[in-house]
Amino acid sequence: MNFGSIIKLSLVGLKANKTRSVLTMLGIIIGISAVIIIMSVGAGAQSLILSQVEKVGSNLIGILPGASAEDGPPAAAFGITVTTLRYEDAVALARQVPEVAAAAAFVRGIETVSWQNQQLDTTFVGTMASYLDVEDTEVAMGHFFSESDEKGIARVAVLGSALALDLFGGQDPLGQKIKIRRESFEVIGVMKARGTVAFENVDDQMFINILKEIGRAHA
Repeated sequence: MNFGSIIKLSLVGLKANKTRSVLTMLGIIIGISAVIIIMSVGAGAQSLILSQVEKVGSNLIGILPGASAEDGPPAAAFGITVTTLRYEDAVALARQVPEVAAAAAFVRGIETVSWQNQQLDTTFVGTMASYLDVEDTEVAMGHFFSESDEKGIARVAVLGSALALDLFGGQDPLGQKIKIRRESFEVIGVMKARGTVAFENVDDQMFINILKEIGRAHA
């Protein structure tokens, strides 16, 4: 049987069983389309995750206080449990561990920040002057708080680019006084736009002196 005869027999079979042929073709088309969609979604998710990891950095380690249960994680996995972390721990890491290029403690939460008649709920980060080195980021306007600001427990704040725009519009935010829990903070800087980092929009955040935040938390 030659190739032409095979084609003729195939066409006869298709004409004789039109419904079955259409369903078979439809099944093949749907199957191929599903595989293509799954591969596209998988590639997109992989690209998203890799981009977030790249923004965070491959040499950045976060240490968080864990549960106190002896048999719970991280104790079950590593045999240790960190139940408390203090400002002094970050200072000691930076001073005593040569392999640590920079260390910064931080606390975070949600607060309402106000300026004139504007009020916004935002994520605040109480951190140290070394934050810029740890996160490998920079300030677009003004400056970040210094070590002297940190130790002097200065009432200063640095805003994310999106937060500054939402709060002040087109006005210059530098030198303006904002209020958090009825306490005034001077805006000394605006961060460079970074977008989403570790699946969180860091441009909506506000940064204040960690020692000031610790003092406020215990007031």
